[in-house]
Amino acid sequence: MAAFFSGLSDVVKGNPQHEAPEPLEGPVVATIVGGTILWFALFLVQLPFYGWFDDRGHTWWLWTCLAGGGLGFIGIWYVRRRDAAITREQAERTAQAAQAARTVETTDTVTAADTVTAAETVAAAETVDTAETVDTAEAASGTPETDPLRGHSPAPTPSAD
Repeated sequence: MAAFFSGLSDVVKGNPQHEAPEPLEGPVVATIVGGTILWFALFLVQLPFYGWFDDRGHTWWLWTCLAGGGLGFIGIWYVRRRDAAITREQAERTAQAAQAARTVETTDTVTAADTVTAAETVAAAETVDTAETVDTAEAASGTPETDPLRGHSPAPTPSAD
């Protein structure tokens, strides 16, 4: 018995021993509609016997059935809106997943094109850097070197001697 109460204290403290199961989904709207019809049917069946219930002090039976039917209408309104919201959210998730898939496909295509463009840009930049390095080396040494872009030595420059 003590083990039961010690386990109960863990639950009360917010330390459950196991996780709660996933909620069950089923025909919620149909269940609520069926219950509402049942409550109203019970009310209508008891209504002709109102005098009998009144004589014995049990009129609360009728009013309970009527309240069940009335609350059932609120329940129908609520679960229909809930189902519509769940359907709408699932449609949005599906649309977002489809959009993400299209974006990934487009990004892959653009990335491949960008890779080619980037490789061409790097090659062109290396060519420019090489040409600038040759010009700088010629200016520093005073001797003409082979121009890598033209494949031959540049024309001799007149010396100031």
